[in-house]
Amino acid sequence: MPATLVAPHAPIVALVEELSSWERAVALYASDMPTAYRSQGREDSNLLGWIKQGVARLGRDETRRQASYLAGYRRVWLRELVTPEIARRHSERFPSARRLNTAEDKAATSIMSLARVTPAARSLPVVIDGACPTCDGAGKLWGTWIIDAEADWSETGYRPCWLCQDGGAA
Repeated sequence: MPATLVAPHAPIVALVEELSSWERAVALYASDMPTAYRSQGREDSNLLGWIKQGVARLGRDETRRQASYLAGYRRVWLRELVTPEIARRHSERFPSARRLNTAEDKAATSIMSLARVTPAARSLPVVIDGACPTCDGAGKLWGTWIIDAEADWSETGYRPCWLCQDGGAA
């Protein structure tokens, strides 16, 4: 009898705890969750099922990629620095603002009452989809940086961009 080749399947998601809040929001957006869904209390198993369903539809890597862009958009949005390019790409990715708001709200609910986030899930990279409105995508800014105001000590040079690099954490 000829041997049958079976491609190994990577597990979609072992645990919902392995997903950040952003990843959960993207998964809920892609799932069958009703846009006007209201939580059913602290033990709402529907949310966990929809999160798993959304990750299964998109795949783990795509869910993480989309979540990185969502986190980057929110970082820029909070500082009121959204450019037309960033807004266009965001609305292409998430055409229903109402559904996205519901998904983000329910993702937060899932963390608070259903499944906490593991430390590894907190390492989601934040990516701005387009040129950073602060440094125009260079990742660094030129300036005079005050080191010690009392000693009148400052240095001139490049520093990492406060918005798109690690220092931009909200």
